[in-house]
Amino acid sequence: MRYLQQSLTVIAVILFSGVIANGHDMLLRDYDPKTSVTFYNGSFDSAKVKAKGEGKLFFVDFYASWCTPCKWMEESTFRDPEVVKLMSSNYVPYKVDIDNQEGYKLKQKYGVKLLPTLLIFNKEGELVERIEETLDARKLSTLLKFHSENSVSGISHTPNKSPSRSAQPSAEKEELEELYKNYRDKLERENRTFNAQVGTFDNYQEASEYVRTIKKQFLEPIIVLADYNNGTTYYKVLLGQFGTIEEADSFVKILIRDFNMSAIIH
Repeated sequence: MRYLQQSLTVIAVILFSGVIANGHDMLLRDYDPKTSVTFYNGSFDSAKVKAKGEGKLFFVDFYASWCTPCKWMEESTFRDPEVVKLMSSNYVPYKVDIDNQEGYKLKQKYGVKLLPTLLIFNKEGELVERIEETLDARKLSTLLKFHSENSVSGISHTPNKSPSRSAQPSAEKEELEELYKNYRDKLERENRTFNAQVGTFDNYQEASEYVRTIKKQFLEPIIVLADYNNGTTYYKVLLGQFGTIEEADSFVKILIRDFNMSAIIH
């Protein structure tokens, strides 16, 4: 991997992700700030036992206090009324902070390299779903509804592996399953690049000043990504462009270890 390049490219990208052509990525929804998913307060093992005892699925959200995408899901996705209803009726939801002792062990056990990482276990306690992506309410609702209505066999810890399904679905379930399959196929086909997210700002001037600062240290490409959410624009500063998660992960580790920077894979 080559960290120094001949020139620096600064790209400002304004993304208004509230309206996407296919309709499934729509982020602009009615959120009730008084309503949010109630996550189980206890150990991972006791939460898993509780889910099995109540005949519910077990939903796990791996996060960290410094993870901006995690905070976004907390403030938007997990406050969506449909997500709250589906969680309450069919799941025992649990948060894993990777920076505490239990969280670190679980991070190692399940090979968590990206945040947020979401896991779903079936009623028998088998892992049936793994998502390494920031999900809006519509996408998460689709996944929650699919697993609550279908019996799904366990899968390995391999990221983004589609589980096998056992059911004779009705027409409605067939439509939901097709939507789910198309979504999973899209994730697996994507030929995307990865970056190191090194800062988040609520105004472009601060983001630009930070870009000028890190330009003195790095010749990697810098991207200023504007994310529009609930009437507010947030600017993410991304450093470097990598073709694989492994390359991005190595770069993030170098930023943390050698430059004392707060960085995550984007």
